[in-house]
Amino acid sequence: MKNKLIISLLLTSFTSFGFYKPCNGQDGKNFINQNGEQGGFVSLTANVDETVYLGKNVQICDYSQVLERAQVTGNAVISGNAMIYGNAKVFGNTRVFDNAQIFEGASVWGNARVFGEAMVYGFAGLKDNVQVFGKARMFDATYGGNARYF
Repeated sequence: MKNKLIISLLLTSFTSFGFYKPCNGQDGKNFINQNGEQGGFVSLTANVDETVYLGKNVQICDYSQVLERAQVTGNAVISGNAMIYGNAKVFGNTRVFDNAQIFEGASVWGNARVFGEAMVYGFAGLKDNVQVFGKARMFDATYGGNARYF
């Protein structure tokens, strides 16, 4: 119990005093949503439309793009050259990276990972611990569990 308390205090100190920097220390700033709420961190090299909604714990890193009314919430991290656009929704502890794309209203949540050249689109839904990578194309169905698609 004592060790948990010490670790908790150290983590609080790191974030309170600015030792923790999102996106592995990249320069950037917090996004302000159209409704005036503070959104997540956006790297200076990333591109985020004013039409999107970002939750306060989101990280948009590297050269990634979030466009066209997309929503990214929870603890999601978008990095590399990934693109989220066209009313897509990414939330939970999802990670989207490399050159992956989520678009056309697709939703990705839970602990899902989308990377490589993968595309998730249409009415697709990815949930749980699913991994989609390589040149996989996921569309118009819900995929979940611990499955891997490539």
